[in-house]
Amino acid sequence: MKCKICNSDSNIIFEKTVLLKYNVNYYQCNNCSFVQTDDPFWFEEAYNNAITSLDIGILIRNNYLTTEISKIIDCCFETAKTMLDFAGGYGIFVRLMRDKGYDFFRQDLYCENLFAKHFDINDINDKHFDLVTGFEILEHLKNPLEEIEEIFKYSENAIFSTELIPESNEEIENWWYISQETGQHIAFYSPKAMKIIAEKFRKNYYCKNKNI
Repeated sequence: MKCKICNSDSNIIFEKTVLLKYNVNYYQCNNCSFVQTDDPFWFEEAYNNAITSLDIGILIRNNYLTTEISKIIDCCFETAKTMLDFAGGYGIFVRLMRDKGYDFFRQDLYCENLFAKHFDINDINDKHFDLVTGFEILEHLKNPLEEIEEIFKYSENAIFSTELIPESNEEIENWWYISQETGQHIAFYSPKAMKIIAEKFRKNYYCKNKNI
């Protein structure tokens, strides 16, 4: 299998049972260490709900991101005015950031906006923003480069969150982030893979806390 990030050869490193019933191979790139699954034929079933009921960390994660992203914006994007949370789920992050005074809007094609009503991308005419955020979405992408390109159409600047892979194959195989029970995580990134992505889009890559 070819790597979806750098097109180098990838080899099987282990197999997992996804959704408690499908045997799925996981491949790692020989060049950039990006890990990907077999073609995710199970995806429709995995997304019966846009946000899995197993995601019990959704509130603590949004509180963490609100604190961390506020610091980054104030330090690195202090002139930014309008901001977009891509694939923003229920709108929790947008609500929290708006409560702190940041002019955030939400975009999500698959999930109901519960907490950021009237601050959806469909509520405004200008679809270009000073900053776009995308939290816990990179690991869900079937075609990462194509889908990241779509995200960058909203802004020249982006902040993503995803957990970077552990160093050894054994650690990856036993890694909680594989999340084979939900079947929604199919792409896992190394620092080198992230740098290659940044270079492809002529961006500078910076990492904080190994997950932002």
